[in-house]
Amino acid sequence: MTYPETEAFWNSQLQNSITVPDFASWEGRYRDLSAKAMATLDPPIRIATGPDPMQAVSKSETGRASDALIFIHGGYWRRFEAADFGFVAETAIGAHATFYNVDYRLMPAVRMADIVADTMAACEAILAEVDRAVIVGHSAGAHLAVEMALRLPKPPAAVVAISGIYDLAPLRHAFIQDELHLTTDEVREFSPLSRAADIPCPVYIAAGGDETVEFRRQSAMLFDTMSDAGRTASLRFVAFRHHSSIVSDLAIKESGWSIVVNDAMHRFRA
Repeated sequence: MTYPETEAFWNSQLQNSITVPDFASWEGRYRDLSAKAMATLDPPIRIATGPDPMQAVSKSETGRASDALIFIHGGYWRRFEAADFGFVAETAIGAHATFYNVDYRLMPAVRMADIVADTMAACEAILAEVDRAVIVGHSAGAHLAVEMALRLPKPPAAVVAISGIYDLAPLRHAFIQDELHLTTDEVREFSPLSRAADIPCPVYIAAGGDETVEFRRQSAMLFDTMSDAGRTASLRFVAFRHHSSIVSDLAIKESGWSIVVNDAMHRFRA
């Protein structure tokens, strides 16, 4: 596919700080929601998956030990940490699953291959000790979740991919390229859309109804590619949600997300 190379155009599609009206407030909201959720739980167990402090996963006893909700955070691969999204424990509680919250090293200090390797190490450690796992990712985390479905020797029961980027090529023409310095080789190797026909597990794809066309387009393309290949996928555009607000619904035990995760866990067994 040919992409326009106008940075202003791609910024209008991909720069959430200018497309989300109240963008600046969301980081604090995430942390407040996480503090509230984690205050009701025992301190998470930190499991190292490499020598760097960010090569780790935090485990919270929120449900059945045999079932895992694995969460991978977003932030365009260069900001946030797992603790900022501790509120996803609420969805794990609603799904009766143990909550695993994945950290990984961030760009530009490392490359995309390192981030994918960090995420794989965390997921492999989790999958070795549970019977079933659903991987949930938001934004860059949704990209990594789909990469895990493609790369893990033992794929998860399902992936829930929320507001993800599955084709990295447009990012090279947007504001974020100044930070990520994505190469043509990285775009080719780590754009899961080009390999979506091979995804072995079901993928529940979602994006906000108020997100930009590009985020909704990439979600639709992932769905279409999987469906055309006979793979199991669903697609939902969540009304009145934008890129930052859609993930906050994971802080509600009674939201539809816990039902989706529980259904995925037990309808499609790993």
